[in-house]
Amino acid sequence: MTDSPHLRQVDDDVLAKYLHSHLIAGTSGTRLFEDAAKAWEGTFYASALDRLAKEVSEDAEELGRMVQALGLEPPAHRKAAGWAAEQAAKIDPLNPTHAASGRAGQLQLESLLTAATGKCLLWKALLLLIDEGLPVDATRLQQLQDRALHQISTLSEILRSVTAANFRAKGLTQH
Repeated sequence: MTDSPHLRQVDDDVLAKYLHSHLIAGTSGTRLFEDAAKAWEGTFYASALDRLAKEVSEDAEELGRMVQALGLEPPAHRKAAGWAAEQAAKIDPLNPTHAASGRAGQLQLESLLTAATGKCLLWKALLLLIDEGLPVDATRLQQLQDRALHQISTLSEILRSVTAANFRAKGLTQH
């Protein structure tokens, strides 16, 4: 299949809007992961969350390059929406106190898991669209999907380890 957008079986308008939505989510997700890495500094999970924050930032940049290579760059109003989403993420409504424990820490981890899952589904969708003529590197997409699956696994492990403590009454210890 050729790289010409007009000869693809994929509707460029639908694909562009889908990718633009993921670009906006990627911008917000990068910020959420960076905030989580800061909130969990000094904990057992700090290095894992710091690594995830770096990977998520790299993934968002990779998506931006992919969108550009496909000739589907977002229009100005979509770029503005991405900027607004980034600003909203700075407020960190799920964890305004930047706590690594309790309700706020639990919600923060759950939101990270949701973001990583959405990104994994993006890579999977793009892999499936290769059969429809989408001119992208299948090997690279598979690597990105595998990394997202590893991110999901890491976040799931952290959640498994901290959930009970996040809901434990203050002053109680586990025996």
